[in-house]
Amino acid sequence: MTDIPLWRRPTRGGWRVEAGEARTHVDVIDPSGRVRACVATEPVQNFTGWFAKRQNAVMSRAFETNGPSLPAREPIRITLHPPDEQAFVSDGAAGGRRQEKTGRALVYGRRYAFLHTGGQRADAMRDSIRIASFVKHGFRPHDGHVSRDDHCVLDETDELVLTVFEKLLRPGRPGALSDALTDLS
Repeated sequence: MTDIPLWRRPTRGGWRVEAGEARTHVDVIDPSGRVRACVATEPVQNFTGWFAKRQNAVMSRAFETNGPSLPAREPIRITLHPPDEQAFVSDGAAGGRRQEKTGRALVYGRRYAFLHTGGQRADAMRDSIRIASFVKHGFRPHDGHVSRDDHCVLDETDELVLTVFEKLLRPGRPGALSDALTDLS
């Protein structure tokens, strides 16, 4: 298996994401190398004080391994090229069951949803029609790969949104048990 983290690998269609230097956003890049969108992400925590060097190194390793994620709860504006003032993406509700964590996006007037259908599976919907299914292979976030079955012909807007879903929302997200254990640790 490759040492490249799952979030850094290109999608089946050749799209990819690159984190900005400050790690506060990602650029969505099409197969020709053009930046097609910029999405704000959860900033990496930066520590100061006695153990800051060690804590920052741990946070940096975690970011490199697991990749960026969307801020929870609030819809995030997507900066698109060409522009769309209404575009947004949302990570869904924080906490609760995996099936309640539906990601949503609005891009160029199309409504998308990312429905978690199981521990390692998710469906992408466009205007209530299933356009793709994702399956994550491998247990840890950076292992394995994500396979995608397309259920219709996809255009560039669909590919852009599917890249955001695959790289930032990820199929096989943690459920309630994982959330509870994370809160306890």
